[in-house]
Amino acid sequence: MTAEIGGTATSSERHKGLYRVFVVLVLSAAMAFSIIDRFALSLLFEPIKADLGLSDTQLGLLHGVAFGLFYATMGIPIAWLIDRWSRKWVIFWGIAFWSVMTALCGFARNYPQLLAARAGVGVGEATLAPAGYSLIADIVPQRYLATSISTFQMGALLGGGLAFLVGGEVLRLAELMDFDGIPLLASLAPWQLTFIALALPGLIFLALVLLIQEPNQNPPALETSVAPATIGLWKELRNKQTFYASLFCGAACLIAVNYANMTWMPSVLAREFNWSLPSIGQRFGLLMLITSPAGVLIGGLLADQLRRRGIRAPDARVMLLAAAMATILVMISMIADSVWLLFGIVGAVQFSTAMVIGTGPATVIAAASTGVRAQVSAVYVFMINIVGLGIGPTAVGLMSDTFFDAGSGVLRSLHVFSLTMCFLSLICLTTLYLRSIRVGGKINGFEN
Repeated sequence: MTAEIGGTATSSERHKGLYRVFVVLVLSAAMAFSIIDRFALSLLFEPIKADLGLSDTQLGLLHGVAFGLFYATMGIPIAWLIDRWSRKWVIFWGIAFWSVMTALCGFARNYPQLLAARAGVGVGEATLAPAGYSLIADIVPQRYLATSISTFQMGALLGGGLAFLVGGEVLRLAELMDFDGIPLLASLAPWQLTFIALALPGLIFLALVLLIQEPNQNPPALETSVAPATIGLWKELRNKQTFYASLFCGAACLIAVNYANMTWMPSVLAREFNWSLPSIGQRFGLLMLITSPAGVLIGGLLADQLRRRGIRAPDARVMLLAAAMATILVMISMIADSVWLLFGIVGAVQFSTAMVIGTGPATVIAAASTGVRAQVSAVYVFMINIVGLGIGPTAVGLMSDTFFDAGSGVLRSLHVFSLTMCFLSLICLTTLYLRSIRVGGKINGFEN
């Protein structure tokens, strides 16, 4: 009888483990899908600019203010809803909404319409990150949390590569196919057809999300937290202000470099090195598919390994290492004398900056008190995306139009922006590391 009970318990735990893997992988795949819809725009910058007569600043605004501002600001009220309603259904309706808005990008006839549709994509995609963080924290044990969050976030990096690979192939097919006589599609340009095609997989993800069961918000991952469940968001942020400020700013600056490269490197390769868009999709997409996911996964695994060895402030150590690596690599990229050397260094920069993408949210989740985890995560996402998506692409485009010539403006703007962000990140993450060491690396005890 004892063996039977033990076997049943083991089987039950195995099924729970498999279900956890399923949920994390579904959320990771949904994240990849969202990033494909988000960053395929970068590959389409040049035909959109030609058709609509846009400047680099206007192109940057499509990624920045139109998408990033709405994505960031809507995350906080959505997170308030997540802490009080079903995260499964928040994710479901979010996927449905951003898929529809991505399709509407394809029907845009002018810049204001495209700007409005991009804002809608931002609103829909704002549901996934805070809901995903909260859901994972409720089903994954503490010892696997950083790796699980990194796996979830790795979907973003896989999506970044797939955005160029899939987007380039869809664009190539759209240029070859003839839609004459087909209502609505006959008058659309290839870049518009690409947006419509990229929205269709949303139907598959809606079906997958329906298979997820909503758990109680009483997480095994944070069962040692002593903070009261009723603590308010602003009290939480005030009590740990130095911790959150240095973490949010340091991670945001590094991720801004990652996003800036993903946004503008296709235009650099097209304008300055005369690469075709399908070639850029294949080469740059493959580079992003390898380097960035490797960075986010290795960052999470390294932090978990340091934590298991009892080393203090493991996440802060990994993030500081990433900032130091990125700073050195950006400086080297400024003197690169060939396209392939530049191409390889950009891949290395993407690897190093991606190391904070999993460790940052894992640190937030471990630090935040029960009852406000999704809201604190949304504030983190807000900072990441205001700087990374809101300021980054727009700043690079604005500098390109204002300070540099049309030929090399984007590349030089990327260099100036990236180096500035890396230095700021070094300052912030050094502060985070030193303060974490002072409190023994115990995040929940990190209070001013």
